[in-house]
Amino acid sequence: MSLILLLVISLWFCPVSMARDFPDDNRMEWWREARFGMFIHWGLYSIPAGTWQDRTTHGEWIRQTAQIPIEVYDQFISEFNPLKFDANEWVRVAKAAGMKYIVLTSKHHDGFCLFNSNYTDFDIMNTP
Repeated sequence: MSLILLLVISLWFCPVSMARDFPDDNRMEWWREARFGMFIHWGLYSIPAGTWQDRTTHGEWIRQTAQIPIEVYDQFISEFNPLKFDANEWVRVAKAAGMKYIVLTSKHHDGFCLFNSNYTDFDIMNTP
């Protein structure tokens, strides 16, 4: 009972966050017109490609769901070598499909950066 009372009192005195205003119509107009685009999730999790020790799971979450030890997962950095990466081809495919935008997840939840980071060595610059 005292826990419930404490919760109610805490909520009563907590400041209420004001909801953010929605972006103005001019900014949202582009999004409404674009409608169809490509989100690219690409990183070290592409190495096991959703399968680890005969277990299949969501590719980008494989470290967590397959419980790959961090020391093992981090070794994928020595295998991640996107020699055949071709941004122009990705754009061509997206345009051919009628897509209006592309979003590349440059740093996913595993912390690996697809850019030269000033804050970590766990980035594309330390791949072959």
